[in-house]
Amino acid sequence: MRISVSRESPISIRDQLIEQIGLQIAAGLLKGEEKLPSIRALARRLGIHYNTVSSAYAHLAEVGLLEIKQGSGVRVAAKIQRRSLDLDKSSLDDLLRDFLAIAAEHGFGREDLSARIGRVLSASPVRRVLAVDRNPDFHGLIVAELRPHFSMAVETTTAEELTRRQDLLADSLIVTSLYHIFSLQGMSLDPTRIVVCHVEPARAEMELVSQLPSGSLAVLVSVSQTLLRMATNLVGALRGEEIAVRALETGDEKELAYVLPFADAVLCDLPSERIVTRLLGKPPARVFRLYSPSTIELVRQRLKKWG
Repeated sequence: MRISVSRESPISIRDQLIEQIGLQIAAGLLKGEEKLPSIRALARRLGIHYNTVSSAYAHLAEVGLLEIKQGSGVRVAAKIQRRSLDLDKSSLDDLLRDFLAIAAEHGFGREDLSARIGRVLSASPVRRVLAVDRNPDFHGLIVAELRPHFSMAVETTTAEELTRRQDLLADSLIVTSLYHIFSLQGMSLDPTRIVVCHVEPARAEMELVSQLPSGSLAVLVSVSQTLLRMATNLVGALRGEEIAVRALETGDEKELAYVLPFADAVLCDLPSERIVTRLLGKPPARVFRLYSPSTIELVRQRLKKWG
């Protein structure tokens, strides 16, 4: 497992660990049941406090990505844990029967359910898709990917900003990832108006990188410094020193114009595609997208049925 931390980053070291480990699990670089360094070993390696690693591991275990067992250490979970009701049931009657049983066991009656269900069904129409991500420099990338797919407004925010503007919850469909959902805990979220994207980032991109001959140069281009750092770590974890990696921001046109002709593979995000194509004289080898077509369709269906 390759991990690096930046003390200059506005993102806490704990959250940097969560992001990098989570992305390596999702990208398949860390396999199910693979053993991770112990808390103390990783803390020593990175020169950070034991409690910082402990907190990051504990969160990843809470969301089902890691398993922490006394005596056997920390391992990648075999699969993301399913929660609450059995999601394999396809019958609405079955799901409703289970829900009513749970409600009755907790002492709720018909009047309680009628009032709350009526409140859900009479909610204000959704007026915006609101993507929540803790990295502000992801926000432009998110809007560029989502806006072409929806007729309504697409906006972005951080969980901290949403805490101060919870009025937005009344008429927004929240879109976030597994790695950010914990930061929304404690808010009055309508479960019909939140889509958690179980993305598997960079699988195709990492497959391309894995096939590059030793000594190749891979150039990564993005509007986001955070994405560049994550991508560099993923490539490093996969290939180590076998290939050279150059990470460049989209706005650095002079450096891009110099480096791109020497690249064996160019990977970029969607907002960078046009400038890379212009400077390279052809499309990049791969355009990275945060949201898969299935995720876009999931958001569409949620809007259709609950918006």
